Amino acid sequence: MNDDGRTPSPDFNRSRYERPNKDWICGHACEGCPCRIGPSHKGECRATTECKPQLQVLPGETKGTWRCTRPKEWGGTCEIGPNPDGTCCKTIPKCQPVRSLRNKRGLVVRGVIAASIAGLLIALTGPARDSFINPGTLSSHHTGPEFEKMAASVTRNPGQGCVACHHEASNGLARWTRAAFRAGKGSLQFANLVSDHPKDFTRMDATCIACHKNESFHEANVPRETACSVCHMEHKGGGPLPAVAMQNCTDCHGDIGQMAEADRKGRGMPHEFFAKVTMPGTVQFAIERPAAGFTKVIQSFAKDHPDFLVNRAQVSDTDTLAFNHARHLTGDIPLLNGKRLDCASCHQVDTSGAFMRPVSFEQNCRACHSLQFDERNPTMQLPHGDATYVRAYLRSLPVQYAQHATRDLGITSSTEVDNFVKEQMANLRTRVRTGEMLEQQVFFSGGKKTPATGISGLDGSGRASFAGCAYCHEVTPKPGSSVPEITPPAMPDRWMPHARFNHSKHVQVDCTKCHSAERSQLTSDIIMPTQQSCVECHSPKGGVNFSCTECHNYHNTPPAAWRDSPSK
Repeated sequence: MNDDGRTPSPDFNRSRYERPNKDWICGHACEGCPCRIGPSHKGECRATTECKPQLQVLPGETKGTWRCTRPKEWGGTCEIGPNPDGTCCKTIPKCQPVRSLRNKRGLVVRGVIAASIAGLLIALTGPARDSFINPGTLSSHHTGPEFEKMAASVTRNPGQGCVACHHEASNGLARWTRAAFRAGKGSLQFANLVSDHPKDFTRMDATCIACHKNESFHEANVPRETACSVCHMEHKGGGPLPAVAMQNCTDCHGDIGQMAEADRKGRGMPHEFFAKVTMPGTVQFAIERPAAGFTKVIQSFAKDHPDFLVNRAQVSDTDTLAFNHARHLTGDIPLLNGKRLDCASCHQVDTSGAFMRPVSFEQNCRACHSLQFDERNPTMQLPHGDATYVRAYLRSLPVQYAQHATRDLGITSSTEVDNFVKEQMANLRTRVRTGEMLEQQVFFSGGKKTPATGISGLDGSGRASFAGCAYCHEVTPKPGSSVPEITPPAMPDRWMPHARFNHSKHVQVDCTKCHSAERSQLTSDIIMPTQQSCVECHSPKGGVNFSCTECHNYHNTPPAAWRDSPSK
């Protein structure tokens, strides 16, 4: 029994009284005697009586009888019954309504929101605003006076830090709010904000491209563009930018749907859109782009990356220069400077350490293949590189012999020089009867070797005398001219333009482990490494980095056809 003498109903079910959509509940609910009416929405008690009696008039009666209408769950009909005037005899004492759980939660939520807004206002408008909004330290690439100077000249936004890339950073709270609502569609959708790959960062991308002008192009047939910040994560520390994760690449290249769309899009584009832009003067190996482009679904280099196109297309080197790798490495080639020939005898890395210097006759071939044509005068050698110069040299042999006599042999008397020239010309005619025959022999002879002689100071080491231009080069007569056409060598500087390689990182690896040069006898052989030979090291088993960006250039310079296209 409670203080007012009421006894809780034994059938009272508290759960049936719960009113989750109300802010107030009866103060007697904790005693098990709540009123049925409950408090008002303002928290005022509205208790009166426990029921509203009803007048029951039976047949034959004129006045009727008042009956209690209190429901069973609230105690049922009372023993006393209604008053004679029809009022309920059970008056409910007033209570002090209490807040419901819903009301309490609302107070807490509103309090937290108010405190958060107040805290944000203080943080965003106070003196510590910059440190509050900064998500982390900028990388070394985007800090310092040089970056500040460059950013100011390109973006017209002086200063460094946030303001260098985020133009709105120097604005007030009101302009920040307007900028947020002006952003592209979906920017304020929660799902996009928490996504690992936000797609609506075009305003910030424009700032990136202002400095990195050639970094916006990947391939002409990409299904969709990706924001710079998806792959290049800033605010991760003061060192270099973190490397692009392999997952960023496989999100597209490992998606069968996106690769199918790239294939479909690329088939309708001109081939000129996919021309690889290289540095001026760089010779690139010409190979036809696959019909489907580079759209094979790839999850990992070590798992499902195809062999390199230069290998799987089974193409041949079209260079007309005759060269036999196997003979130079394993044949009867005499020693050079006391050593057998090896790859490094001709192939040396450039100053960057990444690529090989071009092989040249003067630097790499002349030591063995001297262009001497007269064994009696081995220091006299033909010029190399221009057939016109060779013909001019041959047609001025008396002058050449005279200069040789004075310059190399120390003959000073004009009479002795004249006699020397006559003697050498006479000896030369014993081998070839006319100058025209000499020219034909020099240009078109393809003899392989001559008996070992002691020419060029080699002391009988077996070096062959000059065999003729046709020994190494493709020589064809030119109609109407005494100077033949000599096809220049076409040795590519880049065999795989869509990838990069750094030789300096592989100095501990024997060249022939990746390049099967000791088995190559034809110029047409392309002895590039296979994908499987690379996987031996670049894989989880090999322990060497095998991420996509280790070998691939993900930013490309747009070809001229793409830049000039009005429909790009």
